[in-house]
Amino acid sequence: MQLSYERYLDQVLGGWIGKSMGGAIGARFEGYKGWIEIAASEMFPDKMPPNDDLDLQVLWLKVLEEKGAALTSDDLAAAWLEGCWYPFNEYGIFRRNWQLGIHPPMSGRYGNQFWETGEGCPIRSEIWGYVFPGAPDLAAQYAAYDGALDHTEQSVGAEQMLAAMAAMAFFVPDVRRLTSMFIHYLPAGAPIERLTRAAFQCYDEGVSLRDARDRLMALAGHPEACDSQINIPFTFLGLLYGGNDLEKVMLSALACGYDTDCTLASAAALVGQILGASRIPESLKAPIGDELVMGIQYRRPEMTLTALARDTARMGVLLARELATGVTIADAPELTPLPATAQAPATRLRIDYAGLPAAAPGDALRVTAHIEGVAAEDGVLTVEGPAGWTVVPATAPVSPIRRAIPLTLHAPLAAESWPLRNLFAARLSTGETYQFGVAGAGLYKLLGIYYDALPDEDDPIQQARRFNQHYVSLQKEYIPEPEPDVAGLYDAWSRKLGRPALIASYENEIDLARLIGLRGPYCAYVYREIICPEERPGYLVIGNNEAFRVYLNGELAGENDESVWWTPFNNVFPVRLRQGVNRLLVKLVKRGEDLHFTLAFRHQTGQWGQHHQVEDWMVDLSDKI
Repeated sequence: MQLSYERYLDQVLGGWIGKSMGGAIGARFEGYKGWIEIAASEMFPDKMPPNDDLDLQVLWLKVLEEKGAALTSDDLAAAWLEGCWYPFNEYGIFRRNWQLGIHPPMSGRYGNQFWETGEGCPIRSEIWGYVFPGAPDLAAQYAAYDGALDHTEQSVGAEQMLAAMAAMAFFVPDVRRLTSMFIHYLPAGAPIERLTRAAFQCYDEGVSLRDARDRLMALAGHPEACDSQINIPFTFLGLLYGGNDLEKVMLSALACGYDTDCTLASAAALVGQILGASRIPESLKAPIGDELVMGIQYRRPEMTLTALARDTARMGVLLARELATGVTIADAPELTPLPATAQAPATRLRIDYAGLPAAAPGDALRVTAHIEGVAAEDGVLTVEGPAGWTVVPATAPVSPIRRAIPLTLHAPLAAESWPLRNLFAARLSTGETYQFGVAGAGLYKLLGIYYDALPDEDDPIQQARRFNQHYVSLQKEYIPEPEPDVAGLYDAWSRKLGRPALIASYENEIDLARLIGLRGPYCAYVYREIICPEERPGYLVIGNNEAFRVYLNGELAGENDESVWWTPFNNVFPVRLRQGVNRLLVKLVKRGEDLHFTLAFRHQTGQWGQHHQVEDWMVDLSDKI
């Protein structure tokens, strides 16, 4: 396949203009989940806002310029920590996991049950398509390196699909054909795949855009505004119902609501790329201008979309030559070659976890060390853990045929404290090193479960149900609050259960089902002692689907008597942690079938504003044993 450099550059610029345009128009409606109708004259804001849809891709271009085709997920992760402060949603989970030593792809899975299907990585797809024109499989491969940082299969598949579409859009200027070529990247049968196909079915049946939107929500909608399972199908509704009319595409995607800055940006980037900058109407380009507006720390030497397109095209030309993709970009100018850092190291180390990368005292974790590239004939792998941990085997021979080394990491059973962050070092005798981590589980003592066997005598409705129900109330103190006899209650319930009444929290959850099988309503109290290295303000971040009450150091930190859909931050309370031991008493009320409760702490620095979502999660806490 052959593409003229002039046309290639024009299409890349058209894509970046479309990305900026869609993000700017959709930003002020982000999170609004109703139907949105505005006039074309009302689309553009007075001032261009920054947008994470584009910011991280600009950072990825920096990594490409330094590492070339040799880049890895770890290279992207390190650049993120250095050049992008964003800690929102799944971004924050990635940052926390990376600081705990947990590498991709586990960084996108661990503790990320709610946001693993977020929009955060499908919106980063264009850069991979633009630097691999005509090479969709390569574009999808590198998109997966990216998406695995903070997502799992559905979102990663969506990023791969959109990246592959962008790679081929230089040669196949048809949205429908591109989709049919690459929809296989979406996991078969998953909600995102079923709803994307349903979007095309709605359009083919002549269903109105509004009815199509309602059908998708009814089939497998999601209440989270920024979830890819519904927003990727909404992106395709915008493309289908807008045709090749860029303005209509954006207004159609906008009408669907939800994650509007993302749906508009992805749709407009694809149409802008197909058109090319030279064919985008001036009435749409003028409000955007040429300035590259960014919200992260990293800045490029020239902060313009024109320069961004030029530098992106440079990478596309160089990678096409280096990887022999079969695509010729004709009449390209003289280009500065890639630096020496773009050469892949001869040997790389990697660790795979057999299960969760987390442990409680006494647990044993199985991991596998992989040697990639050149392996010495008589090499030796050495793995060292934190104090008290035992690695079996601590040393092992490696060779060209012995590249996968099974290891067992034994957590200490007796210790004074249990850190959240536990870092290990793997070393080869040839000098290569690799640091990885295991998260320490939170340790909760169960102080009992309680319920009323009989209802209030003055409640005729509940009296009629007394044969079938237990009863519970958040307002009733089943043990002295906030200062119960922790030692006495823990010992008593350990005797009653015939085992230590201890609940390990591997992913911030308090899963009472690990100890308790009682069906129906009940109230449970759990107690935990958390060690903080310094006195500091923070946010107590609670995910709940039922009523709760939390005391910190004998003071009420927060409560809510409600039944809701669980999200990780349904309730957030500002708190102050002491230096040293902090006493946490949690009262949980279960009224329905299931209880889902999570608890974690974020910093409160105020550096980026007064909101927990702009703060990193605390990773330096420990549990007192």
